[in-house]
Amino acid sequence: MVDTVRYGLIGCGMMGQEHIRNVALLDGAEVTAIYEPDDAMARAGFALTASARRSASLDDLVGQSDIDALIIASPNFCHADQMEEIAAKRALPILVEKPLFTDPSDAAKLKAFRDSYRAPVWVAMEYRYMPPVTRFIERVHEGEAGDIKMLAIREHRFPFLEKVGDWNRFNR
Repeated sequence: MVDTVRYGLIGCGMMGQEHIRNVALLDGAEVTAIYEPDDAMARAGFALTASARRSASLDDLVGQSDIDALIIASPNFCHADQMEEIAAKRALPILVEKPLFTDPSDAAKLKAFRDSYRAPVWVAMEYRYMPPVTRFIERVHEGEAGDIKMLAIREHRFPFLEKVGDWNRFNR
């Protein structure tokens, strides 16, 4: 039995840093290794955790025997390739930030991943944990919100936050 769940983190940008903070709130969990190629982002991530070490590559991170689970918080367009690389090395539970993929041509790659990967994979969708949404879900289950057939949630966010290398500012 594992006393502590040891996470490997891929990406220390805004969401990676958020995951470091969230893991730190959990009893029996810690981020122990980080793969982040950008030095400034790596420093930002390591400022939030005293126990993590830096991995030189994704392959190095996944190959560490003391990692129990992975969090993928890298740029969106990297997720599908990284999941494929992880699957080639070993099956670990993965929390991958949304979206799972950005290029429709990756759908076949992800189907192959889904069909062969033998560990749990969760695509992060945090709305269910937001207090107003949590209360709304409770009201639905209590029968206080009417006869709901479908629900869509929209959130306004300022577009195109500045990211390392502006990876999120596409022309199409």
